[in-house]
Amino acid sequence: MRHTILMYITAGMLAAGFSAAVGAQGRVVKKDPYEVKPPTRQQVQEAREWARDLGKKARQVAPRLHMGETAHFYLFSAFTKKADDKRFSDTAERMYKELCRQFKADPRTVWVDKCPIFAFENAKQYVAFCKAIGVDAAVAEKSGGLMYSRNGNVCIVLNATADETQFYHTMVHEGTHGFMARYLTIRPIPVWVNEGIAEYTCAAVIENGRASKMWQEATKQVLAGEKKPQVIFDDVWQMDSFHYGMAHALVRYMIQKDGNAFSKFIRLMKQGESEEKALKTAYNTDRAGLIRGWLAAAEKMLKAAEKAAEKTAEK
Repeated sequence: MRHTILMYITAGMLAAGFSAAVGAQGRVVKKDPYEVKPPTRQQVQEAREWARDLGKKARQVAPRLHMGETAHFYLFSAFTKKADDKRFSDTAERMYKELCRQFKADPRTVWVDKCPIFAFENAKQYVAFCKAIGVDAAVAEKSGGLMYSRNGNVCIVLNATADETQFYHTMVHEGTHGFMARYLTIRPIPVWVNEGIAEYTCAAVIENGRASKMWQEATKQVLAGEKKPQVIFDDVWQMDSFHYGMAHALVRYMIQKDGNAFSKFIRLMKQGESEEKALKTAYNTDRAGLIRGWLAAAEKMLKAAEKAAEKTAEK
């Protein structure tokens, strides 16, 4: 489901190849058309107008929506309690702070202006808005949330009828996709990495969420011989809970092994290197070596997670 949605990210955004310019020394300098550059005043203004236009469309299908604003987000919701609005804004900012910390990103440089997030009261409103902004109805009907991007601007759209924990999981997951779509360049990264980062961020931001349970369950399935971890590298466009959990487990292992190396791994791919070369440069390994390293550490990672859960429960 989410991978179908990710197709919308690239629509109308990516140029093919590189353009060349002549540098001061007369040599040809390649310009990366995928690079995310500091926005101009005009681009910021256009992004604000886009957010206002989205807000108008949203209120046409959900008149009770009200807008709040944080340092990095425009938040549209129909929440009736101040506590809900506060958690909405706090979670969005915690997600953004965590991602900027992990990737050493300047918080001022990821979004063009601020990222709009829409939380609709019910599925009917959610689907109607998705259709209004150009998302295929069949995609919207099968999802509880998505990341949508147009002309470099990103927004997150959510159905708030899910239980509270699931709602925030979807919000952080899709918000992470939005962040990664604009981090350094708009060049996409491999599916397993993108989904692994999204689930890892959910576990870091949301206490007792499903993300932590899913990577642990996936790890147990592999250690029991029930599943093969290598399937995560396939071009899986309809992922199940094992795929999400396995992607998370690998990303978690890579970050725990060397967080700086992981940031380098991502940075290299966002700058145009292949996954194979990025793995070799950042970790001096390949896919097979990555799986071997993860398998060697998997049981220890599980035990550490269980101990941490026990300490949390005692509190």
